[in-house]
Parts: sequence; structure tokens; C-alpha cells
Amino acid sequence: MRKLIQSYIDSCALVRTRIHELSDIRERKRKLGCLTSAEEHDLDKRIKLLYAEHGQMSDVIDHLTSYLRAVEQRVDT
Repeated sequence: MRKLIQSYIDSCALVRTRIHELSDIRERKRKLGCLTSAEEHDLDKRIKLLYAEHGQMSDVIDHLTSYLRAVEQRVDT
């Protein structure tokens, strides 16, 4: 169970890294003036999806962590 939680934590970190990368790309292209509205829309959509995915993974981490704590408390009593 701990390995599963850790893998979700690692995945969350990768998603955050990708969000930052895509945001940087969008800002650099915007500053250079070479960002079309279609590209901007695509980047915004991808970033939004990654935020949603990150939120879902965080919810799973919270759920698994609280479940693990509950199981450990039952074992201790």
C-alpha cells in the first residue's frame, strides 16, 4: 500500500513538472509573438487537463493514506 501511495506521489510531481513546462512554453511563445490562438488554446487545454489529473491523484493519495491509517490503527488496538 505504501508503494502505491508513493507511486501516486511521484506521479503528482511529474504532472506538476509538466504543467510548469507547458506554462513556460506558452509564456515564451507569447513573449516572442509566435503563439497562434490555436496553439494557445491547445496549451491551455492540456494544462487544464493536467490540473484536473493532479487533483484527482491528490484525492486518491488522501483516500489511500487515510485508509492506511485506519487499518494501522485497527491493528494497533
